[in-house]
Amino acid sequence: MFTLPYLFNVRFNRQCRNFYKYTFLVDYIKILIKDLTPAILEANPLLDFYDNINTTTGEIKTVNHKGQKITPYKNAFYNSLEFKIYDTGTITISGSLHKYYNAGAHNFNDFNFEAFLYVLNDLKRKFNITPEQCILKCLELGLNITPPKPTNEILDYCFLHKTKPFEYQKNSGEGKYKQVQHSQYIIKIYNKALHYKKDFDIKTEIMRFEIKYTKMERLNKLGVFNLYDISKLGFKYFENELLTEWQNVLFFDTTINAKSKRLTNYQNPIYWSELTQKTTKTNYYKHKRILIDFTLNYSQKIQHQLTEIMRKKIEVLNYRGARFDTLIIKSIHAPLQLTKNNICLVTGLNISMQKDNSILLSHSGLRYYFKNDKKIFEQIKRKYLTNTWTKSNFETQIKEIAHNIRNANSNKNNKQKRIYKPQQINLLNQFCI
Repeated sequence: MFTLPYLFNVRFNRQCRNFYKYTFLVDYIKILIKDLTPAILEANPLLDFYDNINTTTGEIKTVNHKGQKITPYKNAFYNSLEFKIYDTGTITISGSLHKYYNAGAHNFNDFNFEAFLYVLNDLKRKFNITPEQCILKCLELGLNITPPKPTNEILDYCFLHKTKPFEYQKNSGEGKYKQVQHSQYIIKIYNKALHYKKDFDIKTEIMRFEIKYTKMERLNKLGVFNLYDISKLGFKYFENELLTEWQNVLFFDTTINAKSKRLTNYQNPIYWSELTQKTTKTNYYKHKRILIDFTLNYSQKIQHQLTEIMRKKIEVLNYRGARFDTLIIKSIHAPLQLTKNNICLVTGLNISMQKDNSILLSHSGLRYYFKNDKKIFEQIKRKYLTNTWTKSNFETQIKEIAHNIRNANSNKNNKQKRIYKPQQINLLNQFCI
């Protein structure tokens, strides 16, 4: 079915096609939910909670993989968000708000401020959780942009953030990227198109720049404590944070066209790392100023171009059009009838990665979630794979899960036929939007 996010994107993309493509700002979060009784979530039909139990001994897990003590908890997943209820009564939610917006499928498309507000309204409508209750414990801010040069080339020549060297990382879920870890936040840069191109038809370069706040002290000083604060301030409020941190990247511009022996050293990341040592730090700032002069006078100023692209993206992401007023969004409900087969009739998950005529999550969709979102796959597995097949090989499990989803759909249709005889009028159909 076409949910509100889909309809919103179609209309707005027609107006802002050149600037709005492949963008987002707020993405991954970890939040502490205050003033909510665990029983309310446990009784919610959208959430299936499972205890973290050792399948061999039957004991509830009390230590992590490092041998450290942890508080026992039960968890459930919905559209890429993980809901945890600890034995102490503490409730946390973590995951990608952007993926939630896309029914858990991906986060490479449009996600602007209005979409963010839609997600907040959806959490309130489905789980009775208000933005004021969502205390931030971890927040990820990022932009997906189309760069003026190949993303991989830009990655290769991002050497330092402040005085700390970037390191290439490899992650099965995020692909290959560069990051620098500071005491309260992490800077990441990576090729977003490469991440998703095997599963989606992506024809443009997509570079992602991201700040992940692992501690909230810095944002608290800016007056940001919960999701309500973000909804009140808007995305524009974070512009200075993102652009400043991008300017703190030591980037060698390969378009520099000047004759100098120094350039041989300047395009070598090891040279810069050595300069950041205590004994040579004075030289580091000296040579950084010289590199900046070369860049300003003899290059295409790629880093500056990227800064301006980011600035324009933030303006678009912060768009608050009257036709998409949040009060209007709150009053609109998604259609009850399917108008496009991009949502599974049984699981409610996005199946746009499957054939156009698909109506149920099948083998290809299950393989996609296994590869790109293990949490959602495990959620599906726990619900639709019986104990008989839990120790079978992967392909057998995929086959059985798909089979059980088909059965669930058949059972639902048969129940509907029993309740509403062919000659009987179904009043629900009379009120579909």
